[in-house]
Amino acid sequence: MNMQTYRRGLIVALALIGALPMGQAAAEEMLEIARPKEMKSDVDLWATFLREAFFKDVEIIEDKTVIEMKTPYRAEDAAVTPLSITAQFDQSPERYIKTLYVIVDNNPQPLVGTFHFTPDTGKADLALRVRIDRYTNIRAVAVLNNGEHHMVTNYVKASGGCSDPFGGDIYEALKTAGKMRFRTVGEILGDQTQLGQFSISHPNFTGMSINQRTGNIVPPHFINKVTLVYNDKVVMSAETGISISQDPSFRFFFKPGTGGTLRADIEDSKGNKWSEVFDVTEAPAAAATADKST
Repeated sequence: MNMQTYRRGLIVALALIGALPMGQAAAEEMLEIARPKEMKSDVDLWATFLREAFFKDVEIIEDKTVIEMKTPYRAEDAAVTPLSITAQFDQSPERYIKTLYVIVDNNPQPLVGTFHFTPDTGKADLALRVRIDRYTNIRAVAVLNNGEHHMVTNYVKASGGCSDPFGGDIYEALKTAGKMRFRTVGEILGDQTQLGQFSISHPNFTGMSINQRTGNIVPPHFINKVTLVYNDKVVMSAETGISISQDPSFRFFFKPGTGGTLRADIEDSKGNKWSEVFDVTEAPAAAATADKST
């Protein structure tokens, strides 16, 4: 990396200071990312910064008794790296996962998102696609309703996912922003839960990409709030950032019962808001159970 490229990286980092929720702390990490390789140090960001920033004075249990996480060891495309988290027990009023933190240590904005669940979710499983800037540890931290924090960590080899060059027209890319899709996947399970998949069209600009047509930096513009409500009960909500891939997509569980409506409320970093309601029909297994009771 030459000094001109380094300066460009500094401009990108400074442009993001005011745009990201982590503020000054995120800016410092961005400046580190922008430095040439010979100027970088092998600092353990989790130990020296991230743990204290997010979980100061909190005991973290590193085990797989609460959640497991699946990621590729080497990502085929760093801009859309698949990640899935599986809970080891069902949600119940007595014991449930309240929040999942997803953290990519070496990303310019390490906090991918915080995802909130309730007992009405049924299972606190989650699948999404993330951007990876360079070889890194990915962490998922589950916070239980009793306050316990449990963490799992995977190492992923990938690079360049946060600064993919953009070759199109920004305004054209944003024309379809806010268009949503939702569908159920498979049949209802024995515990009366069903898998749902929700996606929304949005370029999720990181603020680190160079427009190949103009040579200018593409300003940050990304989805930062997601709320999914089924039959007037929140089943999942999230605060997200630039580490979520383009056209964010989430897989999650919910209890469809005899059918109803799922409402998605979305907001992005520019203050744009979208809302859409999807009909959910009665799942096959639930229908069979209802017939036997009559």
